[in-house]
Amino acid sequence: MNKAPKKAMILAAGLGQRLQPLTAAMPKPLMPLWNKPLIDHVIHLLQSWGVQQIVVNTHWQPEKIAAHLAAGSYTAGIQLSEEQEIRGTAGALRGWREYFSDEPFWVINGDIAAELDCRALINGYYSQPRPFGACWVTDKKGPRTVEVDRLGRITCYRSPEPGVEGTYTFCGLQLLSPKIFDFIPERTFSTLVEAYENAMFQNLFVKGVTVEESYWNDAGTLERYREIHRETKQLARAGQPGGGLYNAGADRKAESSRGFLCAGAGAVIKGALKGNNSIIFDGVTLEEQSSVSNAIIQGGHLAGRISDLCCVSGSALSEKSVVEAAKALGWESDGGAFAFLGQRGSERSFWRGLYRHERAIFICDGGGRPENRRYAGHTGVLQRAGIPVPELRYNAPDGRTLAVEDLGDQSLQDRMASSPENAEDYYRNIIAKAADFHRQVTKVVNAEKIELEPAFDQALYSWEHALFEEHMLQRRYGFEGLPAAVLEELVNVAAELERGSQAVIHRDLQSSNILFKGRKFFLIDFQGMRYGSPAYDLASLLYDPYVDLDPKLRCVLAAAYCQAVPEFPDVLQLFFKAAVQRLVQSLGAFGRLAALGHTTFEQHIAAALKNLLEAADAAELDALGGLVEELIAREQIRQRSFAPSTNCGPIATSG
Repeated sequence: MNKAPKKAMILAAGLGQRLQPLTAAMPKPLMPLWNKPLIDHVIHLLQSWGVQQIVVNTHWQPEKIAAHLAAGSYTAGIQLSEEQEIRGTAGALRGWREYFSDEPFWVINGDIAAELDCRALINGYYSQPRPFGACWVTDKKGPRTVEVDRLGRITCYRSPEPGVEGTYTFCGLQLLSPKIFDFIPERTFSTLVEAYENAMFQNLFVKGVTVEESYWNDAGTLERYREIHRETKQLARAGQPGGGLYNAGADRKAESSRGFLCAGAGAVIKGALKGNNSIIFDGVTLEEQSSVSNAIIQGGHLAGRISDLCCVSGSALSEKSVVEAAKALGWESDGGAFAFLGQRGSERSFWRGLYRHERAIFICDGGGRPENRRYAGHTGVLQRAGIPVPELRYNAPDGRTLAVEDLGDQSLQDRMASSPENAEDYYRNIIAKAADFHRQVTKVVNAEKIELEPAFDQALYSWEHALFEEHMLQRRYGFEGLPAAVLEELVNVAAELERGSQAVIHRDLQSSNILFKGRKFFLIDFQGMRYGSPAYDLASLLYDPYVDLDPKLRCVLAAAYCQAVPEFPDVLQLFFKAAVQRLVQSLGAFGRLAALGHTTFEQHIAAALKNLLEAADAAELDALGGLVEELIAREQIRQRSFAPSTNCGPIATSG
């Protein structure tokens, strides 16, 4: 009988960035699965296999993992290996060569949910002529980037064709020979994949082992973290592997229910809790008649309906100015819960705050753009002009943190996605308000001598051209620069816009900056308003890449705007040229943000190019139209040819 290993290392040093903001409050291995930390599930699994000694490497919030393990009751002896800087999956092992020198040992990720019999891996390990390693793999879920040959050997860890037959997903568990230390690179950070690839040069392979009657998933994202709870409950109902991770005592819904409500033993829940598919941590207080759906709540004192959010307590926030703003609203210390809503191109981050029945949106300025600090003052200007905007509830003394009325999440972009048949009704109402904006806000600004951002002029228009040139033409598509004929057309467009009618404009009047609350709509993101051509705003709205608007409807709506504001008679004449200018700016911004890793913006590049070609043709800008046709072709090639790395490492043959 093959001997079961007595030693193991649990990898628990990761930052858990995809689980933010939860992992700001606790390291990922301490995240509870049915009220039991993930690392405890892993430790108890190893103990059930006869493991007697365990090393746990740590990096992010190591003191919390150390305190938890010190307070736990385990049959195995546990040692900690704290890393001041992350060393990687192989670097974590390097200092433990003598400790693991006598027999094969387990290495397992500390953030997986797993239930399996280990004998399949042990047998797979010893089935090799030269036992070196065995990895648990599956072809049932995950990215499937690992290739396994007909002998069961892993021959590629970064498949160029993930998901095809013969590819598998690594499940975060491996059984390794002490020989592995001979192949770990001599540097601080290294990975086990590098060591495996080095070993292939000496004809040493890791066996890829599938395990029947097993369960695996990893809590790598917020959605998967919730999914593990749902899966394990359903598996428990069916009596299948994975069901042993479920704890009926933590579930506020019936065991027969397909949904779940996992509530910590230390959560205070007043009255019956309604909702579905949610996780409520210890320390949360929920008032009577609360309901939670598709939510993860790590802290706070809350009431009412909470859905589609991941909330953490104020103590978990790195943006302490948000906590101070909440206190200024009268919220109890650490009584609020905060959900990260993301960052925008304006270098601001957004949080939704919840406290009892109250809601607010907190806006944090990164400090790089002075225009952001005009938001509070402009709110008053727009209100005095009769323009619907969110109520300003707090403005920090330095102007860099705001709290505003929470209007919900329904933007014009969302409404158009769900009910495009109502497009004309939506846009006619907004067009009328845009006309009021240009007319009435201009009057207030002039009368009160309000300071705005610098007006649109040749310098600003040229800056937008340069943004497009650098981030789209040069960096994304490899052009040397703007062709001379195209630059001449763009300079002429800018000159015509500058000579035309001028008013105070929103500057970013697009579907994502128009929020609906019931039948009413409100404008947001107006901190950059300035003097410019009203046609620029109109084109921003009607040629918005976020919405697929019918070209005929664009023209009808543009005409409706001109009828509403006869004092700007040249808007219709300038409409298509303004669309060109705005789309050039948008594409430059999309290219810059995509390069910074904001993939949300990248997905709109193709639509923006399509709109730019239409506008260029309508404006009779032949040189620009020809360039955009080439950009569209290159973007299509780029999307088709995108593929993972083809570096599979060396492939050895048996001797």
